[in-house]
Amino acid sequence: MRAAQRCFARLGFFSTTMDDVAAEAGVSKGTPYLYFESKAGLFRALYEAWSCGLSEKMEAALSSLPEFERRSPRTNLRVVLTAIGEHVMAEPDACRVLVEAQAQARQLSGIAEATATSQAETLASFERLLEAGVASGEWRLAGRADLHARLLLAAVYGLMSQWHLEPDSFSWAEAATALVNQMSATADASQLEAL
Repeated sequence: MRAAQRCFARLGFFSTTMDDVAAEAGVSKGTPYLYFESKAGLFRALYEAWSCGLSEKMEAALSSLPEFERRSPRTNLRVVLTAIGEHVMAEPDACRVLVEAQAQARQLSGIAEATATSQAETLASFERLLEAGVASGEWRLAGRADLHARLLLAAVYGLMSQWHLEPDSFSWAEAATALVNQMSATADASQLEAL
């Protein structure tokens, strides 16, 4: 799978062949077929494996916070976004595969379902966090929480793409803080509109 990840990250899904994967892994041409029925099946497995460890990293980062900070949706959002960025930096090839999977979801059998499920779970998590922030008074949203959750997810995917275009061109921690602060800017703007 690591060899396939390197090939897909370097060549993309459509240009990569199972022969490329075998050569990258240093095995015979037929060996990948012992584990995966097709290139699409291998790509699907990589997509599904990408988040491995991310949830644990986020949980560890959140549990390391002092109790009073753990109760803050604002702090939780910053920590989650930072953990995502750290995962992207630690797994750049896997992240490239994820970005391509998102872009190719409709053309690849089985990928559309996996990406839709993953995205729905992420959006629901963001929405719950945003609603908790509104309920606690940490921010006000100009519009529905589900729309803001989509905007956050779009920002994360955009940052992932930017990171791959220009690695190390920005700090994920600073970007996470800026996104969270943007929620406060939304609160300020909605307060001004009310006046």
